[in-house]
Amino acid sequence: MSAGGRAGGRHPPSAAAEAAMVGERPALGERLGRADGALVLWMLLLTSIWGLNSVSVKVLTEGVSPVMGATLRNAIAIALLTAFGLWRGLPFQYRGAVKWHALANGVLFAGEFICSYSGVRLSNAGHFAIFLNTSPFVVAVGAHFLFPQDRLSPRKLLGLVAAFGGIVLLFSDSVLLQGPGVWRGDLLILASAVFWGTSTLHVKRFILGQLTPFQLLYAKLVVSTPLMLAFSWLVEPDPLYAFGARSALMLAYQSGVVVLFSYLMFIVMLDRYQPSAVQSFGFLTPVWGVLAGVLLLEEALSAYLAGGLVLVGLGLYVVNRPPTKPRRPTPA
Repeated sequence: MSAGGRAGGRHPPSAAAEAAMVGERPALGERLGRADGALVLWMLLLTSIWGLNSVSVKVLTEGVSPVMGATLRNAIAIALLTAFGLWRGLPFQYRGAVKWHALANGVLFAGEFICSYSGVRLSNAGHFAIFLNTSPFVVAVGAHFLFPQDRLSPRKLLGLVAAFGGIVLLFSDSVLLQGPGVWRGDLLILASAVFWGTSTLHVKRFILGQLTPFQLLYAKLVVSTPLMLAFSWLVEPDPLYAFGARSALMLAYQSGVVVLFSYLMFIVMLDRYQPSAVQSFGFLTPVWGVLAGVLLLEEALSAYLAGGLVLVGLGLYVVNRPPTKPRRPTPA
């Protein structure tokens, strides 16, 4: 893969590849391709993988305690990434002050997964897919205060309003139609999205351009895994209470397909295409997640859930959509 060589020690990573780990649009000094049929097909595949992950996490927490499940997922991913990094000759060294920011970002990563995996056990796959993908709204609000060049525009405000309406509908679904305690799981998943968005802002402000995408993802996993393991030992007395073949299959999917394959291919997409074109497909992930929950887990598709999905998906599309450039007047 071309992105792999650029992430290595001999060639500096492109700004697009760095942005892959944080979901942000960097200022590119290189010319990248516009959306084409290949990008559409790849993003349909990647967003479906991420959407299906909501079902995978839900199923995993039925056989393994939530935090231990996330810990095992990360541990397997570390082994796979280590093998991949050694094979490709990617850098594992962390020098200077950025290593402390990598450490802090790993702590945020641990908080994200503790909340998300704990939340989905109380909630359902559809809610998980939608609430978790509200993190871009956290980024949009935070960027308004942290980065003068990334202020909230009327278009982004419209997207935030739509997303807030969707969140209200989803909590209505939790309180009125779902079982008791579902809303508590939704709050945990929403907290996970806040951790994710905060991590994105932290990377953009302090890390972007100083670590390769591989180094950043590797640091997140290495720092977060022992923290989650310790948390599991403290609060989960029987972490592997019903571990079986299905649990092992879900772990293999999450670590091998989601972390290794999809994340690395996402780097390739951002290295080959304009980041704004890639990010415009983000609204599809919760759509795939809800469909997977309905089809595979027989979750109910209520009017509240459908309405929340439409509003949050619309908000994601509006916030991530690149601004249209004004047309130049035609000379007379």
